[in-house]
Amino acid sequence: MIDVIIAASGGGSRMGGVYKQFSDLEGNPVVYYSIKQFSKYGVEKIVVVVPKEKVEYSKEMLGGLNNNILIVPGGDRRQDSVLNGLKECSGDIILVHDGVRPFIKKDLIDAVVKGVLKCGTCAPGIPINDTIKLYSGDKILWTKGRSNLLQIQTPQGFKYDILKDIVMLLKQKEVSDELSIIESLNGEICWVLGDLMNIKITYPGDMELALLIAKTWSVE
Repeated sequence: MIDVIIAASGGGSRMGGVYKQFSDLEGNPVVYYSIKQFSKYGVEKIVVVVPKEKVEYSKEMLGGLNNNILIVPGGDRRQDSVLNGLKECSGDIILVHDGVRPFIKKDLIDAVVKGVLKCGTCAPGIPINDTIKLYSGDKILWTKGRSNLLQIQTPQGFKYDILKDIVMLLKQKEVSDELSIIESLNGEICWVLGDLMNIKITYPGDMELALLIAKTWSVE
């Protein structure tokens, strides 16, 4: 069985305080798109983690969806929110997806699941073509070679026991994603080719691109 945790508990600090996961996107909230895609894929359970103050609003907003969708409150940090979601999961494979990545495709979900079956943990990534530089203030400090670098997307997939161990270890750490703890332990992580359409809405300009994509995207 496959369960999905959709992390949608962000406060929108980089969008001027706007809860971007609930922003209107061609008639539907942003988070609705990924919920709908995973539902169509046929996962066993979808756990949507939202800000504590938005739980009742979310239940009302998403009330017309299937009964296998649960709404739970998030925590103070990402890892706390994922743990809250994991408490509701019982699948053999757990996918963790950003609620502000609306345009997730079935083929990519399939690829990540196959990667999890192969090595226990898998994430989609896009090889970086641009030159990467470290900066401080308005000064560039040094250049990082772009070979063998990936821009990681979601969904990130885990065997249940692996993710459970990770979130327990993360209680005392601050990380950007669950893969970080596996990296620190030299654990194995597979990657599959991501999708350029699988954008993350972080800044106002991202919403403009999402609106263009949504005009040709079906949520039915």
